Amino acid sequence: MNRVSVNRLNVFGFFVLILTSVLTVLSFGYELKADSIILVAISFVLLNQTMVGRITYRSMVFIAACYIPISWNYGHPNLTIMSALLETNPSESFEYFKDLNIVSVLVGILFLMFALFAERVFPKFKSSRLAFIFFIVFILLACSKPVRTIIKKDSTADYAATFFSNFRYSPISFIYDWYDSYNKYYIYSDEIMEQRNNKPTWTLLNTSSEKKNYILVVGESVRKDYMNAYGFPLENTPFMSSANGMQWDHFLSPGPNTFTSVIRFLTLNDGKNVQLNNNIITLANMAGIETYWLSNQGKMGVFDTGISALAHYSDKTIFTKTGSFNDSNVYDSALLPHVKEALSSDANSKLIIVHLIGSHPLFCDRVEGNVEFDFSGDKISCYVQSIKQTDNLLSSINDMAIDAGLPYRLIYLSDHGLGHRDNGRNLRHAPSTKESYEVPLFITGSDYTEKTVIENHRSGFHFIYALSGIMGIEAKELNTGYDFFGSQNDPQKVNNGEGLMVDLQSLADDPIK
Repeated sequence: MNRVSVNRLNVFGFFVLILTSVLTVLSFGYELKADSIILVAISFVLLNQTMVGRITYRSMVFIAACYIPISWNYGHPNLTIMSALLETNPSESFEYFKDLNIVSVLVGILFLMFALFAERVFPKFKSSRLAFIFFIVFILLACSKPVRTIIKKDSTADYAATFFSNFRYSPISFIYDWYDSYNKYYIYSDEIMEQRNNKPTWTLLNTSSEKKNYILVVGESVRKDYMNAYGFPLENTPFMSSANGMQWDHFLSPGPNTFTSVIRFLTLNDGKNVQLNNNIITLANMAGIETYWLSNQGKMGVFDTGISALAHYSDKTIFTKTGSFNDSNVYDSALLPHVKEALSSDANSKLIIVHLIGSHPLFCDRVEGNVEFDFSGDKISCYVQSIKQTDNLLSSINDMAIDAGLPYRLIYLSDHGLGHRDNGRNLRHAPSTKESYEVPLFITGSDYTEKTVIENHRSGFHFIYALSGIMGIEAKELNTGYDFFGSQNDPQKVNNGEGLMVDLQSLADDPIK
């Protein structure tokens, strides 16, 4: 082979090496950075020198290929993915595989085929000395940012965490991020679970003597801009659009997932830390109000999740799903008989919390009956229909509350929104988009005679103030001067699901396409 052919082969091999490195970084869900690409490229050439190295390389690209359908939707391993994996019941886990984007699966297969071919044409080091030099370059480049970060921040708390969280070699970052997410989840869960033994510390100042029913419906995965009541062009909220009451146009969920948001809706919290014992249920119990938790989401054991632990402060709990493998898809309408039974049980005041599966992906599996809408493909059409289904359920609960004979308040909100995928033809968890936090809040009841739209910004971190005010309960711990129904604007801060408080305006826009 002449020199020109050899040079061409070297150029081709170098090009394939860089392309494979870029695709590998993307497959693991990380942002493309020059040092990340260079590190992966050097490691691939080094691994290609020995049989053990080649087996390591093949294992690495196989894992990257398998992860592509996940990184396609959710990025690199993070707490949102981990909490979804650990708090989703098995039947919902199976649904995830049913909803995989076929294109992402094909991309994963093509990447693996290409990466296995690429191994054959990667450049090789002509001497062990040259390989050693590049190994030293790899170590220096890999350690550069972590060491500079430690020095700059004068980190003394956890050198290992600081080092690996700033490591730019994506295969190692991938492993560390799984570990870190798992560790964060269980540290947080353990903190929550430890609070189960703490008695509530509420100091009641005043309670209402009026007998009244309060029904809080917690929806799932509904972003407000897909609701007709908030301007969406298709009529999928006939009840909310016409009912008298109060509608907040700028209400923010505390977080981008159920794990982060629901517990902060219902407890005293500072955005990051929560007081599990000081929640709206224990407050209502101390005020003599009967409490119910009716859920169409997985139980996963009595105290396996923070939300199920919160639920069991109630006088009565009902879960349609236990989290077993035998759980099948249960429609939200299965909760209606339990709501009716709770409302008609006696003439005492009651707080009934209804936790829906709502518009949780897979959307079409949530729909009971036909899909009457045609908008941006089958999946979004089902999403729009699932919102109407929830609206119909709200209408049914409202009728039941009227029939119960007591004055009542019916409150509806969604735990979080979602972000677009597949060019607007699907929706998934998306902590980096504004619409993942912009959710509906609507209150109706027996004493409303007109519809009022509230333009003031409200944060879900303060939602316990709204509920206590609605129930006429005053407590020393809530006597801070804050008025959920006042004219002030709350700060537009959210918990990004990783425990960090971020400004909503720093997040990306994700409008309906």
